[in-house]
Amino acid sequence: MQTERRKHHQLRALFDEAYERVEPCLAAASPKGMPVEWLVFRKARAAYPQLSTLELFMLAMASQRVYRSRHAPRQGRLAF
Repeated sequence: MQTERRKHHQLRALFDEAYERVEPCLAAASPKGMPVEWLVFRKARAAYPQLSTLELFMLAMASQRVYRSRHAPRQGRLAF
């Protein structure tokens, strides 16, 4: 029997909707050398002001992991 490891159920409930909102930030080149994580964080904060800074950070990092897994680098290319 597996135990549930997730602790932030409210955040998990929002994730799919939030990912759709921030995916364009992950796909586009970041302007003026700004970190993509910062753009994702700002877009999520605008959409979900009720989330804490830590929750927004977790959302940004999880979104980046999902984006990387869905857009895996092709053979011979460096990962970003």
